[in-house]
Amino acid sequence: MRREIVAVVLICAFFALAAYYQANITQNLDHPREREVNVNYAQYVGQNVTISGIVVSAGAQSFLLKAVQGTYEIVSSEAVQPGDRVTVLGTLQAGHQLREVTMLASSPLLSSLVYVRSFFALIFLVVLFFVSWRFDWRACVFRPREPGRECEQRRQKKGGV
Repeated sequence: MRREIVAVVLICAFFALAAYYQANITQNLDHPREREVNVNYAQYVGQNVTISGIVVSAGAQSFLLKAVQGTYEIVSSEAVQPGDRVTVLGTLQAGHQLREVTMLASSPLLSSLVYVRSFFALIFLVVLFFVSWRFDWRACVFRPREPGRECEQRRQKKGGV
């Protein structure tokens, strides 16, 4: 009963902290994001803002960035390819245009490699876990393995020692 109470308290604390974070995130940002910009676009013209999205098309001195709530023309001489994921910190101008100050870009291949790397890490952790623990099907719980006990049980089943 005590474990259930602790679990409920921890889950409630998690949801309370998540709600507080969501309500107050804009106060802790250095630069407004797209969500805040779209609420009152004219207020942020001339200020540095952060916009993230996927490159739709690229030209010599600019490219189009499709963000969650709109498409922005980014004035930048940096080379990007359509499909790249980009986060741009820049000065907001009229007409959904952004003059780049700093930009982070990653290709779709590098973005998907994160999932491949995570898959291998998951396999490694599962193997590492089951080296030290076993699942007791009768009690439906994980129990620590006792060193050498499984080897002795296998020998006894085969008719060994």
